[in-house]
Amino acid sequence: MRRGLMSWSHPEMPPERLQARVSEVQAWMAEHGVSALLAHTSIAQPSVVHWLTHFTPYWSEAMMVVWPTGAPTLLASLTKRVHPWMREVGLMGELIMAPRLGQQTAEHLLGRLNPSARVAMVGLNDLSWSVAQPLRHHAPGLQWIDASDGFAALRRASDAAELGLLAQASAKAQMALQATPAGVSNAAQATAAIEHHARLAGAEEVMLRIAPNLSQPSAWLRVDGDMPLAPRYAVELSLAYKGAWVRWVRNFSADAPPADWAQAQAWWQQQMATPAQTAHQMAAPPVGTLQHGRIELCQGGLPLTPVMDTHTLHAPLPLGVRWGVTSAQLRLPSGDWFAAQPVQWAHAVGTPI
Repeated sequence: MRRGLMSWSHPEMPPERLQARVSEVQAWMAEHGVSALLAHTSIAQPSVVHWLTHFTPYWSEAMMVVWPTGAPTLLASLTKRVHPWMREVGLMGELIMAPRLGQQTAEHLLGRLNPSARVAMVGLNDLSWSVAQPLRHHAPGLQWIDASDGFAALRRASDAAELGLLAQASAKAQMALQATPAGVSNAAQATAAIEHHARLAGAEEVMLRIAPNLSQPSAWLRVDGDMPLAPRYAVELSLAYKGAWVRWVRNFSADAPPADWAQAQAWWQQQMATPAQTAHQMAAPPVGTLQHGRIELCQGGLPLTPVMDTHTLHAPLPLGVRWGVTSAQLRLPSGDWFAAQPVQWAHAVGTPI
């Protein structure tokens, strides 16, 4: 076993689980005649590499190479000073410092492969030009294929370790939203309190959006400056805990919530008791109208990717899908109302995480 594997341990993500995932990728490679599989990682697109290695580069970028056997190699635009930390938090084989990431990835591949070998990349069409151009320039004969669909198929079924981290992330997100002080008058006050509690609970990433006035048609806005809040507003919190991303929404009212909010919440709980397999299958609410429904999955580089919504007809979720995020926007007599939370599917029937 290569250096770093024996010393890595994580009670919430056993190394055996990560090794099993890598083995699944290697089986896919053998089936498709692929000599190496690559995935780029950054804070914006961390999910593929994190799922296989448990590593996220919070202030740089890296390229993972999965070979037909053994642990993945990681070429990282990070100095050797942080290599011990990388081995503490992630499970990987060879670790290479690569400030010229595209060029050095090409050189690494050609050092082990035939110049015309068949190479796959997850998110091939999303690779930044600063990496893609030198990679192709220095390895012009490699035959590239996009492995995005193949990887998405492997990610459909969540294991117990992943579901455990999702449950913890979900609990932390709900706790942070509950910590919003009463009577806040601007978005900065609300989001500061939410992020404070989320970070103290161990969240690595916290992304917040606000619908500042639910009494009129609303849309999610990034918090920008001293945004005033109406007596009724909503907050969307997307949170990552050890690479597990969840999304929750809470609606706030300075006074007693409108009566139709209780009807909307009852409708939402019913939807979550048996999550729809497609967004357009959401039942009509008992009051108001469904403005928008969406289902998001983690199946590529992004933490959550929209795969279907009420305005686009999609196929049912692929067999084996176990978790994702479902969201909805209702237009009620009192104004707008939002909901979002992680859901877990089991065949055609599921229950919330």
